[in-house]
Amino acid sequence: GSGERKERLDYELMKIGVIPNDFLESSEYQGCSALRTYSSFILPKSEGALAMTSQPRRAAVVANNIAFLLKEHRSHREEWLRNHDRSLEETKDSERKPIILIMDNIRSAANIGNILRAAEAARCSSVMLCGSMTPAPPN
Repeated sequence: GSGERKERLDYELMKIGVIPNDFLESSEYQGCSALRTYSSFILPKSEGALAMTSQPRRAAVVANNIAFLLKEHRSHREEWLRNHDRSLEETKDSERKPIILIMDNIRSAANIGNILRAAEAARCSSVMLCGSMTPAPPN
């Protein structure tokens, strides 16, 4: 069952130097493609996918794929941090514009994220999220 698939995949991950608990328990990887790949191997959704997991080398192939996806995730995060730090340095001395954005009952978290990024780039003084449907980031 799923316990046997988990053991096989964890063993293959350990062989290539990836410690499963490092990415399974970290909030940094929540929702990333490596975690989805791991979960779909352990809990396949179809009979065909279940049959694929029983192939002899499949756990090793999936482990290599997960290792690649983890490296890619870290690379994208580091690139974002470099670019974000650079943009903060460029705008450090510029003043914020006296613009206040008020977002009321916007349902889409993707739209909220885009508007927040645009407001930061435009150097708006503040952004207010209100309404019962508007998703808000933790900070």
